[in-house]
Amino acid sequence: MRTQKLYQQGLTKAKQGNYRGALNDLNQVIDQNPHYATAYSNRGLLYYYLRDYKQAVKDLDRALRINPKLPEAYLNRGNAWRHLGETERAIQDLNKALRLNSKSDVTYNNLGLAIAQTGDYETAVDYYNQALKLNTKNHKTYYNRGRAYYLMGKKTEAIQDFNQTLQLSQNYIKAYLNRGLCYYQMGEAEQAICNYNQALKIDPYNVYAYYNRGCAYYNLKQMETAIDDFDHAIQINPNYIKAYLNRGLARYKLGDQTGANQDFYHVMCVNADAYVYYQAQRSTSSGEGYSKNAPQVEVNQGGEYFYTTFLNGMWDTADLDQRKSMICEAEFIND
Repeated sequence: MRTQKLYQQGLTKAKQGNYRGALNDLNQVIDQNPHYATAYSNRGLLYYYLRDYKQAVKDLDRALRINPKLPEAYLNRGNAWRHLGETERAIQDLNKALRLNSKSDVTYNNLGLAIAQTGDYETAVDYYNQALKLNTKNHKTYYNRGRAYYLMGKKTEAIQDFNQTLQLSQNYIKAYLNRGLCYYQMGEAEQAICNYNQALKIDPYNVYAYYNRGCAYYNLKQMETAIDDFDHAIQINPNYIKAYLNRGLARYKLGDQTGANQDFYHVMCVNADAYVYYQAQRSTSSGEGYSKNAPQVEVNQGGEYFYTTFLNGMWDTADLDQRKSMICEAEFIND
């Protein structure tokens, strides 16, 4: 097959989501013409879609050595660097892409994402604003700006952007999850639950929707319903330590000391860091400082469940009796 026809066939497969098939076609194109810069650029994009970011960078390097004026190659390499945690390199490449094409809303959007990784959310918002001046119909830009507003503590503005996201893409589940979290943290638990219900209509197996809804029900003191949601979260992800911790607390509040013991003991078996987190949280007047450092899942082979007197030992019953907040808060989806 002639090179150009094979190249177009590869692009068609890529648009259809057949990235492996497209990759096979572009491999043949490059074999036939090893100086085809845009073929390297698009093959790099395929590797990006396949989450092979290092290989994506290699192909995009080749493309730019052949033609250093390809804005898409700088854009895609910048995104690959961002996923590799090389934020400064990402920003450099994205700025180069902008210099070559200052009318690309996608580049402004992705530059905002890279800058947000540095924690400079205000500047990130500036770039999202620039992107929206060029294209008011990109739901992902509204979503990304909403995330930045949330991280700046501007929950009302975040909700407005998540609203706009969902007007443009009604099944964008992450917007429901984060809008629900905003409402939850603003004390509007019932509004939060509505958002989590909508998320679960779209994806009945979304672990964060169950977990966050369980947190909302806990705050409404609907402990049995909260436990049901934590149960679902654990069924979907048996290693979800936060769900065990909060389910244990809800069980304790209902007087189910045996069930609470089982959950807390399980946590200690698979993640001792969770206990350190709990004790550190107890020593502060507010657990807010620990919300971003809640225990992560690092599963080691643990023991069996036992009927223990664990609550009379390492877990402080006075704290559990007086505690109004959960041990771990609801999750923010930061992607």
